[in-house]
Amino acid sequence: MSSSDPPAAGMVAEHFDKVSTSYERITGGCTREVAQFLLTLQPTVDTSSVVLDNACGTGIITEEILERFPTASKPKIYAADLAPSMVSSLATKAASKGWVNGKDGLVEASTMDAEELTFPDNLFTHSYTNLGILFFRNPEKGASHIYRTLQPGGTAFVTTWSKLGYLSPVRRAQKAVRPDSTPWELPISEAWFTEEKLRQVLESGGFEPGNIQIQSRTVAYRGNDLDNLVDIMEAAFSSAVTEGWSEEERAKLPAALRESLSDIEKANASIEMVAHVAVARK
Repeated sequence: MSSSDPPAAGMVAEHFDKVSTSYERITGGCTREVAQFLLTLQPTVDTSSVVLDNACGTGIITEEILERFPTASKPKIYAADLAPSMVSSLATKAASKGWVNGKDGLVEASTMDAEELTFPDNLFTHSYTNLGILFFRNPEKGASHIYRTLQPGGTAFVTTWSKLGYLSPVRRAQKAVRPDSTPWELPISEAWFTEEKLRQVLESGGFEPGNIQIQSRTVAYRGNDLDNLVDIMEAAFSSAVTEGWSEEERAKLPAALRESLSDIEKANASIEMVAHVAVARK
């Protein structure tokens, strides 16, 4: 698959199904940091809101919202993801925190394709798709379902990446161990790193150009310390970048990753990431 090919839905679901238990660790906290920023944007969620956590993963948006409401009165959240283990993880979390998963609870988590949402029209006041739409096979179709399921006057918050700061050090580490290796490519189109792509997809979904605002947000892919950051990077990228490597070569990756980081990245145990953040009103 070239970097310009969209990923197959089944391939994406299978990948996220496998990494559900380690997802937050291998994202270095950057996905949650973007989520936390989204929840500061207007209009903010209140107890009367009806929320979609779309392509929800392990439910970071859901958790961040509900933890903001210490009283018994909380908004209703519908969470959906194509990967069953992600949904199961959220359902377990909801039960453990007393959110009570299901139709009578605060959280209703469903295994559902974001390109085939089965929710009724005009249901949600707030719709969050955090770093998911760039993995959709047909993002325009996904955007049309985001638009369809929003109430008139409702708001969608949709994010993609502008800069994946870990790409360069991972590729440098790969070259350091195997100079003749092909640089690792993500299974997404490079067009997704542009604001124009996100805007085009949302407009194709039905949002009026004047109702779409896009800004950038810098976050961090971080570890507790440098050793921890290198461990996280190895866990996240080793299987992808070392395919076909010998055991001896694989053993060299952690040291190569450490040396591939800049002095500032080493000192801060973090790598800069930048997100495109779209706020789109129906």
